[in-house]
Amino acid sequence: MADSVHSGHRGRMRRRFLETGLTGFQPHEVLEMLLYYGIPRRDTNEIAHRLLDRFGSLHAVLSADPEDLMQEPYISENAAVLLTLFRAVTQYDAGAQMVGKELDNYRKVCKFFIDIYMFEEREVIRAALLDEKLRVLRCEIVAEGHPSAAQMTVRQLTELAYRTNSNTMILAHNHPRGTAKVSNDDISATRHL
Repeated sequence: MADSVHSGHRGRMRRRFLETGLTGFQPHEVLEMLLYYGIPRRDTNEIAHRLLDRFGSLHAVLSADPEDLMQEPYISENAAVLLTLFRAVTQYDAGAQMVGKELDNYRKVCKFFIDIYMFEEREVIRAALLDEKLRVLRCEIVAEGHPSAAQMTVRQLTELAYRTNSNTMILAHNHPRGTAKVSNDDISATRHL
């Protein structure tokens, strides 16, 4: 990075971000800037382009498995953790932002779970636990993988509601790589519960 073309590039990018946020940034520039902190002594522009070419989008890069990211040259475990940390922080923050908010209609429930599942690449079943005024107390993963009645027991869900002092629970799961159509297994597990 010693040549004149790149001299001061990181500083200019940081100043640009501090002045405008991410307004006007291209996906490769966002990724390049993130990589500054995971790969401190290398030009990250080319690496960002390679990651976007391989995974297809910034969302896909941030949703990728760390092991897949580390298949790319110069992506160390630290860089892979940094990139995947954004997915986890976004999900954590989406849930934390909703604590205390009312989920008193279908639109709010849908928005809540869309935000929670935004970067999720695994099939995950979550329970939103609500108080008597339908305010979110917390949201927890109750099972992972394909939903089935065997994964979630009434006892497990009842104990979760009891521990959180919740009187209302909304269960949801995603279909990260498939259709959003309700499957027969979904219906069977729901009826069982």
